[in-house]
Amino acid sequence: MDKWDLAGDALSAQRLNATSTRVYKWAIARNFVSLEEITDVLGLASGEAREALGTLVAARLMEERPGPGASGPPEDAAAPDPGRRWRALNPQIAAARLAATESRLRQLMVDLSSARQDFEQLSDVYSILGSGGGSRKAIEIVGALTDVVSLIDEASAGCKVEMISSQPGGGRPPEQLEQAVVRDIEMLDRGVKMRTLYQHASRHHTATRAYVDQVTAAGAEVRTSTELFGRMIVFDRAVAFLPHHTVPGGAAVIRDPSVISFLCTAFNHAWERATPVENYRLEPAVLSDLHRSVLRLLSEGARDETMARRLGVSLRTCRKYVAEIFDELGAESRFQAGYLAAERGLLK
Repeated sequence: MDKWDLAGDALSAQRLNATSTRVYKWAIARNFVSLEEITDVLGLASGEAREALGTLVAARLMEERPGPGASGPPEDAAAPDPGRRWRALNPQIAAARLAATESRLRQLMVDLSSARQDFEQLSDVYSILGSGGGSRKAIEIVGALTDVVSLIDEASAGCKVEMISSQPGGGRPPEQLEQAVVRDIEMLDRGVKMRTLYQHASRHHTATRAYVDQVTAAGAEVRTSTELFGRMIVFDRAVAFLPHHTVPGGAAVIRDPSVISFLCTAFNHAWERATPVENYRLEPAVLSDLHRSVLRLLSEGARDETMARRLGVSLRTCRKYVAEIFDELGAESRFQAGYLAAERGLLK
């Protein structure tokens, strides 16, 4: 018997109806009773008595007296035989059997939950990596970083025209850049156009600058801006990757044309305002641009933590810029710095 059917069979065997309950209560006060006594004393039809007795035996509420006719299976317990007799058992015996069934049922629930989770995970993998030719979902949520990397590798391998990406922050982790540089140069060698946006602060990040040098030498275009609208990667205007809002390493995979068009428009607006890396002098132009951004945020009343996050720099670096601005302007407070900057036209 399949284990998934155990609980149902065991419980159905222990469901007592009015007739079987009546037979059991009558048999409690007696030693051993026969099928004939049950029919005669209780006024039951032979079929009713036989069914009730079979139910009670299956529920372990009655047992047959050991003897020559006691070798038949439970379902034959009430077969016609004038020599066969049964007696009522303590219900605790049936309760113990029910407890064992309950334990098996709990284990079945655990197995079912585990199986459901396995099926859901396999369904995610199938919808993401399956090659059956069916259309993929317009939006898929991928929680595992390994699956996200596999999808990005798949999209980059199939990219034919253009890849655009926005990478806010002060710089990307070196291990990510090591994987990305191989993948991106392969796309560039195939003639794929590549445009990437970073924040100005990334120019101070050694690993990111090394990556930019390699991909720009291979034909990529890279620009930097003071602030970016968010992180994303889009391949051939067909699939976009956005970071998951709560799961680190997770991603939302977008294939809806309207959403992708909106993302590409936002990217192009940011691209037009950004500065090409080849036209950007590290000193003092980066500092000058960053200082103007700090001044503008100071004038808006932004806290150091907010400015650091929006500029993609550390809190320590942000505070260093604030101190340098105070020295340059001769200001002693944020309000005074904002006033002096506005007076000198530095916020335009």
